[in-house]
Amino acid sequence: MTSFPKWNDVRADIVATSGGEEAVAEARRRNQAYIDGYRLAERLTRTPLHDPISAGDSLDGGATS
Repeated sequence: MTSFPKWNDVRADIVATSGGEEAVAEARRRNQAYIDGYRLAERLTRTPLHDPISAGDSLDGGATS
């Protein structure tokens, strides 16, 4: 069976070679911003910005004044 090291055992070395805690936190923020942007773009391509209005539709939703 293959054994893998625990994250807590290797994290300190990875943080040190990456430039410290602040650099890791900044990379995490950039990665999350990329993911958020991708998800927003996906949502916008799937959701129409408006519904086309046909000739018989009223702009006030059918309310009478």
